[in-house]
Amino acid sequence: MLEVYPIQDKNEQKVLCEKAGIVYDADKLAYKGIVGGELIGVAQFGIKGKCGYIYDLENIKGIDNEEVLFVMGRAALNFIDLCGITDNYFEARTEGREALISRIGFKRDEKGKWHMDTKGFFTEPCKCEG
Repeated sequence: MLEVYPIQDKNEQKVLCEKAGIVYDADKLAYKGIVGGELIGVAQFGIKGKCGYIYDLENIKGIDNEEVLFVMGRAALNFIDLCGITDNYFEARTEGREALISRIGFKRDEKGKWHMDTKGFFTEPCKCEG
């Protein structure tokens, strides 16, 4: 089972960031993704001014699990949205990840930055067909 938890202890955040090859930043919020009790990924994100940012979204070194990255990305956006911020940017590593970033919900803006407006995104019911 896939689980995403906030990392509330900064020492733990530092250790987990190192395991994922991420530069630890004590000022950033963080989530950890776990599958079957095993640590799979780490996300660092935050709010600056009136915008939300996903700064890091990585699997633990030696692991390749895009589903965990997707769920952690969406979880970070949901948290930011709950704080009243709907203007979001993806500033994590992008090379070779365009499909994942798009799947999370980001689109390139007129300046070429990955942007997502979450206004109503987490409150609207699913409009899936079938």
